[in-house]
Amino acid sequence: MTKKLLSKNDPPPVEYIAPKKRPDILIICEHAGLAIPRALGRLGLGDDLDLAEQHIAWDIGAGAVARGLAGLLGAGLILQNYSRLVIDCNRALTSPQSIPEVSDHIPIPGNVDLAAEEITARETEIFRPYDNLCHQVLGQNQVRFVIALHSFTPEMDGVARPWHISFLYNKGETYARNFAQAIANPHLNIGFNVPYQVRPGHDWFILTHAEPRKIPHVLIEIRNDQLRQDADIKAWATKLHTTTLSYMN
Repeated sequence: MTKKLLSKNDPPPVEYIAPKKRPDILIICEHAGLAIPRALGRLGLGDDLDLAEQHIAWDIGAGAVARGLAGLLGAGLILQNYSRLVIDCNRALTSPQSIPEVSDHIPIPGNVDLAAEEITARETEIFRPYDNLCHQVLGQNQVRFVIALHSFTPEMDGVARPWHISFLYNKGETYARNFAQAIANPHLNIGFNVPYQVRPGHDWFILTHAEPRKIPHVLIEIRNDQLRQDADIKAWATKLHTTTLSYMN
């Protein structure tokens, strides 16, 4: 029998806020949280590493934008509460990045040489509740548009990332281009499939939930230096709210 990972003092793995006005729209944020199960300590990471400032631990600001956007729209919202370093809920379980041993050159000691039952506990208690909730909400056949919200670091390996916002897709290029056209203005540097791409065998939500159901969707990445202040988070939520209404109409 697999030893239980989460205790009563740990937060729930996933949070769902039901729609108040727009059951046809669902907001997803897989990397919203920073929680680590108490049983795992800090995954072997030193106390000098401020996880809240590490893009490897979560998508900085993305959860706050998701909450703001869902509130403005009155849309449904699914937030994953645990750090992506514990288990990444937007990665296939077979991906090496599902439970990363190294992330952006930072070793994660608590993820090295895990026993099978330790991996199973993370999958069963954190990944599966999130995944099952996605199936449950989308299975009600009310959702007609999904927005998955992420953020990215402004620079990696010495290479600057100039895009203010980017849209990632696999088969959903038309949705991405149309949404980008609705949000476009001369001051926005908009990217497509940068700095990442949606890849089979690697990514999860779009490939497992949105595409098989043929639900229109966008996966949005916002550069996280624009999400450090409450006013900036509110501005992005407002911008996406206006754009979503324009896109849906």
